Amino acid sequence: MNTNTLAQNEALDTKIQAGKFLTSLLESDITRDRMTLKKNDKIELTSTNNTPYIFVIVSGVAGIFSSTNVAIDFAGEGDLLDYNVYSSQLFGKALTDEVTVWRFAQSDVFNKIAESSEIQLQHYHMLQTIQRRLEKKQIQATLDMKNRIAAFIHTLATRYNPKADDQGMIELPRYFSRKMIANYAGISLSTLTTHLQQLMEEDRVIFNKRVLLISEENEA
Repeated sequence: MNTNTLAQNEALDTKIQAGKFLTSLLESDITRDRMTLKKNDKIELTSTNNTPYIFVIVSGVAGIFSSTNVAIDFAGEGDLLDYNVYSSQLFGKALTDEVTVWRFAQSDVFNKIAESSEIQLQHYHMLQTIQRRLEKKQIQATLDMKNRIAAFIHTLATRYNPKADDQGMIELPRYFSRKMIANYAGISLSTLTTHLQQLMEEDRVIFNKRVLLISEENEA
């Protein structure tokens, strides 16, 4: 078995184990609160009453933003919305029409992790999933601007809409607006548009005001 195959199998195992984390928490007896966010609703990810929480998304997609409104990452079904791995000054914002979230007291979750080696393993893989996403973004950020933008868009498109069409193009979900992509890439909207036009001339993307598709061959 070659190195690439081993890496792919390890990534798949991590994804499966991480996906079991929410199920294990819900099947336990710990207290939880179900929260529903409408599009653009915000949720503070820092504790205001000295009770740290862990948030897990059940459905929908949310962005994770810094206190200066910079998009750091995104979270979808089964993802942790925050786990104190990014920063202490963050908030989440619903990108889809509705986002459903379970809120757990951090201390309760830590107790369950201590009690169960299986949940401990799932928790480890969940943190590994987050870390790999952040590391991938850091690697992509070393590319030149045009290819960086293509890599960011490809990553988001395949993560939230993995099925390509007959032409080998993947549509980026529309809640990832061009303004959102520019924010995530740390560039102005005009700079993003300039590079999208260049990528379109190279037949790597197709875009208009409401649709952005990227070639599945753009993986970086």
